[in-house]
Amino acid sequence: MDDPLLNKIAQAFKMERETFASIVHGFKIECENGLTGASPSIMIPSYVTRMPTGSETGTFLSLDLGGSNLRVAAVELQGDSQVLVTEVKRPITDTQRTMSADEFFDWIADAVQELFNMKNLNNQRSTLAMGVCWSFPLDQTDIKSGRILRMGKGFVLDGVDDQDLATLFHQAFKRKGLNIEVTAVLNDTVGTLVAHAYTNPGAAIGYIYGTGVNAAYGEKKSRISKLDKSKDNDSIMLINTEIDLFGDESYLPRTRFDRLLDNSHSQPGYQLYEKMTSGAYLGELTRLIAIEVISSGEEYDDRLFNGSVPSKLTNPWEFTTSMMGFIESMGDQGDLASLVHEIGEYLGCAHDPRIQDVRRFITICRLVSCRAATLAAASLAAIIEQQPDLLSNQGPIVIGVNGSTFEKYPHMKQRIHRELCKWFGEATGARIQIDVARDGGSVGGALIAMLYSTKHQHGNLRSWLCIPPWNLKQKYLKKVQKLVSKLSTWSTAKRSPAISSNEKTLS
Repeated sequence: MDDPLLNKIAQAFKMERETFASIVHGFKIECENGLTGASPSIMIPSYVTRMPTGSETGTFLSLDLGGSNLRVAAVELQGDSQVLVTEVKRPITDTQRTMSADEFFDWIADAVQELFNMKNLNNQRSTLAMGVCWSFPLDQTDIKSGRILRMGKGFVLDGVDDQDLATLFHQAFKRKGLNIEVTAVLNDTVGTLVAHAYTNPGAAIGYIYGTGVNAAYGEKKSRISKLDKSKDNDSIMLINTEIDLFGDESYLPRTRFDRLLDNSHSQPGYQLYEKMTSGAYLGELTRLIAIEVISSGEEYDDRLFNGSVPSKLTNPWEFTTSMMGFIESMGDQGDLASLVHEIGEYLGCAHDPRIQDVRRFITICRLVSCRAATLAAASLAAIIEQQPDLLSNQGPIVIGVNGSTFEKYPHMKQRIHRELCKWFGEATGARIQIDVARDGGSVGGALIAMLYSTKHQHGNLRSWLCIPPWNLKQKYLKKVQKLVSKLSTWSTAKRSPAISSNEKTLS
């Protein structure tokens, strides 16, 4: 790259092996601090100690409440790692955000009633198990109980603070005559891991990589010092790392552009790792670099876009990560000369940019996205190393990832995998399998509800032994899965009514 200014910026964004090693080490220290309780906001115990095998059957419910939408689903587990999902989705307006506790949970129960009508579940005699994915602060004390903390995200519900979440749901369901028991409360990242384990029993890590980042994995309980050991006798528990909160300048090298972005944010100094990695920030980071390159240069002609700022780069946060990905994908097409007009129009340039302008801007996009992929790989490397059995066994290391940045940004999956191969070596890298994992809130919630419903928890061999698949020698794993399949046929529930036409099949 014969461009002194971009060369200098590229050097700041480049990650040598020593830097990568420092980041992995820093992440592992933060993991240890979180497990001991020294950092209470991270490494949160999920109380999930069971994993599906892919052979379970039956119909279970899930409820996923986020800042913008409510999703309620009936998930039919068909065995053989197949599921069918029927879903009701409702937007959350300011009206719902300012309701009383009873009004809000009755509104949720009405959505569940709509699902019951759709699935003909109103005459269901047996109690249906539900898993709740609650995307708000919660002081969770066991698998299905948690004290609601201040919700935030614009929610000002009267009478919910310090209340038990499951109790509020059960009261609302009783008022509506719905025969439902909340058997699990979960985080979406934990749900992603469990959902992927149903389709791939070797899944060891769940990773969210969209507008935000997070990760979940199975940790030995003996290492989770913050747990009350008298209540926990099993060996493995899934941990919600809250890795978005990681990041310290002692090991995370920030550029001046990272500092510019952080200083302009409403919460400076918070979520430093996420601000360098996630889809919420990459577009703005790219814009900040471009603005400097546009305004720099000894000669007017040396400046990016001839010193004129395109309209899409004028206002903070207007240039998004999806726009950035589109521009980078255009660069993959080879013949940039034929795309100059289209790219200029897309960016809002007053005149068609020069081909060297397009090349330089694509280079800026790649600098930011490649560093993000490297940082994502560093966090995954740390989590893999937290599970030494993954490395010592010879089976696949399966990572299920959900999120738009991973799924839609060009080459993101390949870049992350390449960095992991460089770190662990080609032999171990070849064992690392990074898959798209969807529906953590719906399928994952229903699966965890199933695993902790009284009717089903005794039919799952992995539940009895609390052995995650990556702790089994690979040659024994298939034998165990066959045995589980046979046992599951003795203990599964009756199948649900006919599936309605708006369901989707996942495999």
